[in-house]
Amino acid sequence: MFIVVFIVYLFCSVGGLTLVKIGAENNALVVNSSFFNLSLSYTTLIGLCLYIISFLLWISIVQKFDLSYIQPIALGLSNILIIMASIFILKEHIGSFQWIGIILILAGVVFMNIKPS
Repeated sequence: MFIVVFIVYLFCSVGGLTLVKIGAENNALVVNSSFFNLSLSYTTLIGLCLYIISFLLWISIVQKFDLSYIQPIALGLSNILIIMASIFILKEHIGSFQWIGIILILAGVVFMNIKPS
C-alpha cells in the first residue's frame, strides 16, 4: 500500500508543479494602492490542487517512516521526474552538467539507503 501512496504523491507533486509552470503564462497579478486582483488559469488551479494533495500525502508518508530515510528518496525521485517532465512536456533543454547532477542524485539516493551490516 505504501508504494501506491508514494507513487501517487510523486505524481501529484511533479504533476502539480508542471501544471503550475504551464499555467503561469496565463496568470495575472495586479496590485495598486487600493486594489488587489489575482487571476489564475484553470491549469494553475489544477496544479495547485495536485500540489496540495501531494502535501497531504507527504504528511501521511512522513508519519510512517523515518524522515532521514524517506526524504532523500522522495527528493531524489521527484527531482529526476521533474527533469523528465521538463524535457518531455515543457520541451526544456537539459545540459551536460544537469545530466551529471542527475547521476549524482541517483548515486546519493542509493548511498543514503545502504545500511551497513
